[in-house]
Amino acid sequence: MSPPTRRPDGKETRGHNRITHHAIRQTVEAVTARAFRVGKDNVTAALEDDAGKLGVSVSIKLRLEPLLEPRNSSGTIFERAQQARAEITSRGTELAGLEIGRVDIRLTGGKQEVPKERRVT
Repeated sequence: MSPPTRRPDGKETRGHNRITHHAIRQTVEAVTARAFRVGKDNVTAALEDDAGKLGVSVSIKLRLEPLLEPRNSSGTIFERAQQARAEITSRGTELAGLEIGRVDIRLTGGKQEVPKERRVT
């Protein structure tokens, strides 16, 4: 058991905190979804040891933007992945106190969004 600590109100507390594997994976998936601006259901994550740090492997289903229309995003997909890698590392540390090592990013999907036709009556 850990030694007692003092709360701001002066009372002593004992114990420790545990973050489950599932909670860490869910946090990494949410951070990744935010970084790539996709829904959380388009992201899967796997966690492993990386020489004492947390190794993260994420897969993201992306939709392709139409090739003949103006682009909404800035930079190439590789630049976006590099920015997302930095965000996953920093937000993982900020939110869960994790020391994240390697971050592998796999971009999957590539399905082009089909515009919905509207009927006027």
